[in-house]
Amino acid sequence: MASTTSRGNYFKTKTKKYYESLGYTVQITEFMCGRQIAPNKIIYIKRDVFGSDGIAMNGKEIIFWNSKATTEDRKDGLSKMKSEAKIEFEKYPFPDSVARQAVIWFPKKKPIIINV
Repeated sequence: MASTTSRGNYFKTKTKKYYESLGYTVQITEFMCGRQIAPNKIIYIKRDVFGSDGIAMNGKEIIFWNSKATTEDRKDGLSKMKSEAKIEFEKYPFPDSVARQAVIWFPKKKPIIINV
């Protein structure tokens, strides 16, 4: 079974390729940050830039996106995933001209894009 980190990286890369196929220039904005908690102990924490996993732009618009995935072939978890993304994006003062999207992947399907 894949780790949570490798699964998350897989869907971030898949989302990046999806936006690139639509003609966007894309950059992943999630990174690992090391923090020393003892003389010989460092922990690593994921950090998102402005609550997003990536940024896509094409000269007409800029999109901050957060990728989500589910192993179930059901849509009942959509509102929960949308809420999680919305809560994260609301922490930052985005102008109205900037799109914020949750990109939700279901098994073997194209993603569902939700503006949050």
